[in-house]
Amino acid sequence: MMKWIGMLSGFVGRYLTYIVFLVVLWAYFMPGAFLWSVPHTVTLLGIIMFGMGMTLHARDFKLVIQRPKEVLIGCTAHYTIMPIVAYALVLAFDLTPELAVGMVLLGSCPSGTASNVMSFLAKGDVPLAVSITTVSTLLAPIMMPFIVWALAGQWVEVSFLAMAMTVMKVILVPLAAGLIVHKIIGEKHIASLSKVLVLVSAFGVLTIVGGVIAVNGAKILELGFFMVLIVLAHNLFGFGIGYFVTGKLGLGQRQRHSVTLEVGMQNDALAISLVSVFFAPAVAIPAAIGAAIHQVTGSILAGIFARRMDAIEARKAAVAEAVPAPAHH
Repeated sequence: MMKWIGMLSGFVGRYLTYIVFLVVLWAYFMPGAFLWSVPHTVTLLGIIMFGMGMTLHARDFKLVIQRPKEVLIGCTAHYTIMPIVAYALVLAFDLTPELAVGMVLLGSCPSGTASNVMSFLAKGDVPLAVSITTVSTLLAPIMMPFIVWALAGQWVEVSFLAMAMTVMKVILVPLAAGLIVHKIIGEKHIASLSKVLVLVSAFGVLTIVGGVIAVNGAKILELGFFMVLIVLAHNLFGFGIGYFVTGKLGLGQRQRHSVTLEVGMQNDALAISLVSVFFAPAVAIPAAIGAAIHQVTGSILAGIFARRMDAIEARKAAVAEAVPAPAHH
């Protein structure tokens, strides 16, 4: 049984980008298959965060103390670049209030767990990526309500305290529960459960995205490529500015790659979950589009970064071979 689960988990991990698009099409043409999930969006996100908590290790927190500069750069870049770019796009294209709030909400999200996978594929600094995701997620109950209140308060009334409590409930509580279960079960059993956790998380994300498409499919089609281009621009500006800033701050190549992916990729499922509690359904459209776009652009950028690292390693190897070995007397 575990062999089949492992094979299925590997398949989902490799082809998640394509599966997202299939779910989007399925939800659009057969919305009834996903409408059941809409009232349970917060619960589904809680399950995803519980799974994330179960995969965390003590070393993910130790890295914050051992390499505070890199983690601080990653989290600061993420929580400044993405909200500011989102707000600039809202003003530049004069978006409707619902879409404006949706863009700001998307820009205020912490890093998504998918960025850690992309960091691995990019041959980046995976422990750093995991630490930035973890810290940005722990900061979300404060940062998300503050950013939405500060940037989107002109279009919608935002209760900082109510949103903070909701984010805490759907993130910190299940995350802490996952950490406790990890501690009780032990490392050996968690390793065997990791494949199951991948499938559960993938199911949660795909179901949440499917629910949004089921409700907003006609509206998304009506907007056409307009919103797709805006969400894509938000994502690409995040990658571009993130890469530029990390270079200026002197991070190593692997660290630049990981931080860049952490900056540009968002926890779309969290944005969608908050919409189900606080906002009109159309506010979730940018996050739903982002869920598909981030998988595609993240995979492409990870491939580019991986090839760059291969080239760097090849050059280092060539230089090492060219240097004559010291003579022995």
